[in-house]
Amino acid sequence: MEGDGWLSSLKWDGFRVLLHYEGGKTRAFTRHGTEVTERFPELQRIRLAAQSAILDGECICFDHSSPSTPPKAWWDDAMSRFHTTRPAAVAAAASSMPAHFPVWDVLYWDGHPLLQLPFLDRRRRLEAIVTPSDVLSVSPLTPHGQQLFDQAKALGLEGICSYQTRPGPASRYYLDARPAGVWVKTKAYQTAVCRIASIRKQSFGWGLQLDGRYVGVLEFVSDAAARQAFAAIARQLVRSESSEWIHLDPAIQCEVKFQCLTKDGKLRSPSFQRFVFDSLSTA
Repeated sequence: MEGDGWLSSLKWDGFRVLLHYEGGKTRAFTRHGTEVTERFPELQRIRLAAQSAILDGECICFDHSSPSTPPKAWWDDAMSRFHTTRPAAVAAAASSMPAHFPVWDVLYWDGHPLLQLPFLDRRRRLEAIVTPSDVLSVSPLTPHGQQLFDQAKALGLEGICSYQTRPGPASRYYLDARPAGVWVKTKAYQTAVCRIASIRKQSFGWGLQLDGRYVGVLEFVSDAAARQAFAAIARQLVRSESSEWIHLDPAIQCEVKFQCLTKDGKLRSPSFQRFVFDSLSTA
């Protein structure tokens, strides 16, 4: 979104986090209230120009394994860091998959709740107390939301977030709510035409192939008629079975929508769009 008081930033591909800073120490909590401080020793390098603050942002993790390409933030690595809890493993992960925390808002500052302040006033306070580092930064904003969205889509990123900045109720901070017209996510969904190569037995799922390569499981097919139609045809395509899967001749194609590719080349959160009966292609 752009115009009419909207500013936009990249939608970072990690997990939401609230940073509680007090006297040089930082604690981190997910949006569900789970404390993850001990999983991210990088947090203790954060220094703010404030005695206390609560910052709203994201935890992302960069892959530095290839010296020939710029580091890229991967959702897979952020999830790996999130699930790593043993101290020795945490230390190793912090070295191989360093975390970064881009923040976009401040809720509390040196004893003062800021929830009722307009968005731009909160941003000015945020930028005044955060010194950018390898651990912490303020997520940049732009009035050119469409241009940023197009760039995110071209780079295979997840999309953008847009914030209403006009003074009034729409630019306040809302805890545990997101009223319409306050904060909007626009995801840069991608599509691909895949072949259905298998059926999962225990819970619904179609195994997908793209260019002959396994790319994940399709679990979201809301069209009951499509599921029934495929089930009838699939009986004629069975090649073999295991305890978990029915393996098919991959003769049927479908278009799927997905968020982005995972680090190992799988489709993230694919959902069924339609069956395709022409030559296999991607979009």
